[in-house]
Amino acid sequence: MNGRTLGRRAFPFILVSVFGFLLAYVLLFIFAFPSEVLPDNGRIPTVVGLPFDAAMAALEKAGFHGMRGETRYHRTVAKDVILQQDPPAGSLQKRGVDVTLAVSGGQRSATVPDVAGLSQQQARLAIENAGFQFGLTTQRTSDLPRGAVIESDPAAGQAVPLPASVTIAISEGPATLQVPDLTGRTIADARSTLEQLGLHLGSISRDTSSFQPENTVLSQSPAAGQAVGAGGSVSLRVSRFPSPPTIPPIDTGPPGLMQGIQTR
Repeated sequence: MNGRTLGRRAFPFILVSVFGFLLAYVLLFIFAFPSEVLPDNGRIPTVVGLPFDAAMAALEKAGFHGMRGETRYHRTVAKDVILQQDPPAGSLQKRGVDVTLAVSGGQRSATVPDVAGLSQQQARLAIENAGFQFGLTTQRTSDLPRGAVIESDPAAGQAVPLPASVTIAISEGPATLQVPDLTGRTIADARSTLEQLGLHLGSISRDTSSFQPENTVLSQSPAAGQAVGAGGSVSLRVSRFPSPPTIPPIDTGPPGLMQGIQTR
């Protein structure tokens, strides 16, 4: 028997021995070493578009740990639906890693503040501080004081999706007004009082026979307490001192005449 024939007969035994050695090595590696040194990777499942609870369950089933990230307001995606995941779906990651989930807060909304009775400037600040844009301003008659806010649209207390604007209606005052007593006031004070009520200053007549200070209101028409339409006018009679009379100069004649009289 030559060496070639011997080698052919021994080859199967050598192959079995090598395979057995490799199998024993693998079994020894699995059972002898701790599990954490063994590769345990997996692909992260897609959870974008799922409700938060369903996304957490899907990640847990795949061997990953989901955790809530930031909340973002979204106009079309419902509240608590996943908007984004990190690491991204399909990436190969070690099982047990954290997957951060960005969650939809739904449509952002705000409550319209109550601005009735406020001035226009106060209403603007309240509306803008609530997150709305200040819209148009209209005017109409009302029992509220002139310039006060009557109501808003949308109405106070309503929850409105943002962005949105709020319009207000401003009072022009009542349809009829009671004329105030202006006697004893100055013209400037009387004009300011009338304009605040939504009335106007009408004609002014002068009375030079009064001993009241200059430009003092002596009487008015309509009289105090009478009802007039909004925007009506009130005429006044005021005091005025006449100009002092002009004294003509004394005619002293020729210049030399007075000098001659004084020397006599």
